[in-house]
Amino acid sequence: MKNQKLIRILTYFYLIPFGIMILFNTGNSLLRTTYFELYSYVEAARYKWDMPFLTLAVSAGLIAFFCVLMKSERAKKINERKLAAGSGVTFSLLTVLLFRGVATCDSSFLSDIAIEFLEGNYRAFEQGEYLYRYSFQTGMTALLELIYRIFGIENFIVFQLINTGCILVILRMLNKITEELFEEERICRLEAFLSMGMFPLFLFATFVYGDIIGWAFGISSIYFMIRYLKTDKQWNLLKASLLLSAGIVVKSNINILLVAAVIVVILHAVQKRDFKILLWVAALVVISQAGTAIVNGIYVRRAGLEEFPRGIPKIAWIAMSMQKGDEGGYACGWYNGYNWVVYEENQFDQALTVQACMENLRESLQKFLHEQRYAVDYFYKKFSSQWNAPTFQAMITNEWSSRYVENLSGTARFFIYGGGREFLYGVMNIYHFFLFLCTGVYCLYSRKIWSLERAYFALNIFGGFMFHMIWEAQARYILGYFVLMLPLAAVGLDRIIEMVGRASKKKKEPAGECQ
Repeated sequence: MKNQKLIRILTYFYLIPFGIMILFNTGNSLLRTTYFELYSYVEAARYKWDMPFLTLAVSAGLIAFFCVLMKSERAKKINERKLAAGSGVTFSLLTVLLFRGVATCDSSFLSDIAIEFLEGNYRAFEQGEYLYRYSFQTGMTALLELIYRIFGIENFIVFQLINTGCILVILRMLNKITEELFEEERICRLEAFLSMGMFPLFLFATFVYGDIIGWAFGISSIYFMIRYLKTDKQWNLLKASLLLSAGIVVKSNINILLVAAVIVVILHAVQKRDFKILLWVAALVVISQAGTAIVNGIYVRRAGLEEFPRGIPKIAWIAMSMQKGDEGGYACGWYNGYNWVVYEENQFDQALTVQACMENLRESLQKFLHEQRYAVDYFYKKFSSQWNAPTFQAMITNEWSSRYVENLSGTARFFIYGGGREFLYGVMNIYHFFLFLCTGVYCLYSRKIWSLERAYFALNIFGGFMFHMIWEAQARYILGYFVLMLPLAAVGLDRIIEMVGRASKKKKEPAGECQ
């Protein structure tokens, strides 16, 4: 009992700031919004005032709709899980077929490198070349090479169909996670209904990059970690480790989920007073990194390299993440090419690059320390550019890829450049606020329903918040954590429906007679 109380107190060290972050962005989402302009050539986040009264009115309508829906006997006959999966896959496929997206920016570089690999050309690993600098992208390049080898060069639709399959996996696993965490059919139904509005996720089906695939593996690993915490069956830990390994190969940021897994295994060992469990910490780390090591080892042999390129030191991303954006281009902490340039300026020397980055980081921190108003403005903009962007760059990503598509249909142009774009943005904007609102209600209520599994699940989202406040900022990096909010939002929505039900029942009760 004493151990349980200790673990609970320890989790409050992140659950309280997690709740504050969610509640802050609920208000932030209501009043302000982050958007990306058409026809831009950099990911320039812009900020503007929102329409709070319209957002509140539509949100009130949604709550009324869910109150009626959950009481309806006819609605109870609906298989909401199949409906959610079907609607998600249908919208994703429509997006793929309508926009016909191609590889652009980094994914275009990786596509070209994958083609070179097929031809036996490995110059991408030579000093100064792309994979020499960004060696963590080798796994994603290997996946493209495999697809091209089987289905033909630049067969992007195969990749997008894989994305669509992974979206189906994400939706299914989140519903299973909801069932494991809360064990209430009503909440599972609400989560399934809420997932139908996750348009940023569906729109990213066109994206020829590792984000969706990596998150499919990552969210699946979270499910098996929860199963382990509930059953103590170590087979689930092995499954989680292997899934993390696969996810990290194509998307290195999935390592954030590894950190959460390691922390919860340690807490679980303390809770159970069984320190043999700590052996799994080493196993988690080793197995999760094994996939990347295997892929890198294969390319070392194929390319005849003496050693695999170490790449740009990670401190370069941290230094870049603390640099101020400019009004006409890069947002605060977003990619601005600094890490690429600083490595070259220091003759690709690891030690010199680290030294230069540390100096630059020191200057940034000094500025934050001595100019507090600037620091508050900086971190507010960095936070808002990621967490308060309702599209999570889904619209601008599809716009960029459409620039290289010939004979784009009128319907596609309508949704990318015309009134359809404004409609989709409006829907995603209101959905963004509504999901944060419901998750905020969960945070207020969560202390009463604490468990280590639920605390662990929230840790994954909080880890993403912390990491991307000290790392390169991108709104699309946050999409996976936003999607993870669905089970928590379902609980929050359930509590809202209960409160509305109690209030309406109280209102209908006849007043007592005067004596």
